[in-house]
Amino acid sequence: IISIGAIDVPIYTTQSLPQVEFILTNSESKMIFISTKQLYERVLPVIEKVGLGDKVITFEKSADNLMTLEELEEKGKELDKNNPNLYDELKSKVKPADLATIIYPSGTTGEPKGVMLTHSNFISNATTCASLFTWDAEKEIALTYLPLSHIFERMIIYLYLYIGIQIWYAESIDKLADNLLEVRPTVMTTVPRFLEKAEERMIAQVQKMSPLKRKIFNWALNIAKQYDPEKRFPLSYKIKHKLADILVYKKIRQRFGGRFRFIVSGGAALRPDLARIFTAAGIPVLQGYGLTETSPVISVNRLERNRIGSVGPVIPGVAVKIAEDGEILVDGPNVMKGYYKNEEATLKAFEHTWFKTGDIGYLDKDGFLFITDRKKDLIKTSGGKFIAPQVIENLLSSNVYIDKAIVIGEGRKFASALIFPNFETLKQFAHENNITYSNNAELVNHPKVQELYQKIVDQVNQHLAQWETIKKFAVIDGVLTIEDDYLTPTLKVKRRNVEARYKDLIDSFYKE
Repeated sequence: IISIGAIDVPIYTTQSLPQVEFILTNSESKMIFISTKQLYERVLPVIEKVGLGDKVITFEKSADNLMTLEELEEKGKELDKNNPNLYDELKSKVKPADLATIIYPSGTTGEPKGVMLTHSNFISNATTCASLFTWDAEKEIALTYLPLSHIFERMIIYLYLYIGIQIWYAESIDKLADNLLEVRPTVMTTVPRFLEKAEERMIAQVQKMSPLKRKIFNWALNIAKQYDPEKRFPLSYKIKHKLADILVYKKIRQRFGGRFRFIVSGGAALRPDLARIFTAAGIPVLQGYGLTETSPVISVNRLERNRIGSVGPVIPGVAVKIAEDGEILVDGPNVMKGYYKNEEATLKAFEHTWFKTGDIGYLDKDGFLFITDRKKDLIKTSGGKFIAPQVIENLLSSNVYIDKAIVIGEGRKFASALIFPNFETLKQFAHENNITYSNNAELVNHPKVQELYQKIVDQVNQHLAQWETIKKFAVIDGVLTIEDDYLTPTLKVKRRNVEARYKDLIDSFYKE
């Protein structure tokens, strides 16, 4: 599509109907491609409303007499037969600076803005990132599972095609574990949540093993959490690591197919201890950073330069500077053209040629970039103190009994938190402690469970300044899902939606 000068507009299958309507209308789309009949039926009211009812191409045969992708391809072959030079003529007119796509990020708040990216944006980012690693195209195997409507995976696909390596698409997120064993990939991109779930599954399985095996696993896990790819370890640690590799790490690698050279993680903050665990186990996890507006990669760790906790050195050709208030500013060939039909938002997004990321961070003396928080997420208490919620949330959610945590406190007297349990590990805890319950509400309100989470909060509070400490919290009996509009498709929390859902509970924290 984009090779002939047409502009594509990806839409997440999980986006709400009002969002789909806005995107189709705002982008002035002329045709819509839909993968399944079920999805077509869901968005049909919107398609008819925006006047695209007769401009639908489906990937599956439908009873509605819609044109299928296969039929469209046949028409294309006929057109090519009658006019064999047409494709090359159209392609030759496309210039690097031409618009390639308009992407409406899933975003956590407000109406989506259409990010305009050019062919040059994609080419610069894909080729630059490809140059940061060594590749053996004939032996390299990539497994992809992230939605292709997301900028991260889309750019990575272009990178894979540029290098010329095999690309395998996972059947679904539910079958990803099986697909890893079938495909045995050498490289993959991911969001941290996948690695967190993998860790949770390992821990849950170990809990069912004999006391000796549990002890060995926990010992190996502690060895892994001390690992640092930049550090020279004494012989005593190397011996322990080698033994842990024989007893535990080798089995972890086998669960992931046994051939990984590295995994790149992006889209959200990666827990440092999680990066250490997988890297120590022989699956290097390299954290990167970027936004839709930057095509997306701004920085990424390398195999030979991996500073865990950072998002890596800035990639060649891209410039980063830190504003007086700590905001990360970016300039380079990867930066977007602007927001489609939104000049006001475009002007606000730039300081001269520097794109304002909205993230707070710093560059260390060696040029590694660190992200500390989202600028708009910084909490200012009624006492005038600033709190970086992401730091606290990461500390809380690093515990195996917590799936997600949301820190509250804007304009309030103190910080509080909503804690969403990891029910898999929590139910194992209940079993081990003879806790009986008939539903999740009874489970989270059991005195022993409340005591467990109080201890976790107390432990986290020990690492915080007095004004940052969590004074009150609630353990929630539900889970956050994309379907309920509490998570983005890349599993980021829609903070405003969650706070609105639990408004009464939050207000109760601050009643005298």
